[in-house]
Amino acid sequence: MKRFRGLLILAGVLVAIVAVFYLALPLRVPVERPVAYWQIDDHTLGILVGGGYQIGCSVVSVDEESDPIRIDAQCFDRLIPAPNAAMLQPYVMQVSLVDPLGERKVVDGLGDPAQVCPSQAECNIPG
Repeated sequence: MKRFRGLLILAGVLVAIVAVFYLALPLRVPVERPVAYWQIDDHTLGILVGGGYQIGCSVVSVDEESDPIRIDAQCFDRLIPAPNAAMLQPYVMQVSLVDPLGERKVVDGLGDPAQVCPSQAECNIPG
C-alpha cells in the first residue's frame, strides 16, 4: 500500500508541473527577432526570422516613414529556451512596400541592420 501511495504522490507532482507549464503558455510575450531579407521585386521583400519550433513568428509592423525601413518581426519565446541558434526554426514571410526599396536600407525592430540575402535559398537564420 505504501508503494501505491508513493506512486500517487509522484503522479500528482507530475500533473502539477504539467499544469503550471500549460497555464503559463498564454503568459508568454512576443520578443523582437533579427531579420534577414531578400528582394522579390521592387515592392516586395522576402523575410526570414528564426524562432522556436512551432511557436509562431510574424511581422508586426513595417515603418517606411523612417530611413532606414524598420521591420518589426516578433516570435513567442519558448518556455524552455533553445540552447543555441542552430535549434531555431525558419519562418519565411513576405512584406509589401508602398515605395520601391531602391537604395534604402532595412533594419530590424531593435534598430540593427537586417541581413541581406541574394535569394531565399541562400538566406540563413539571422542572429
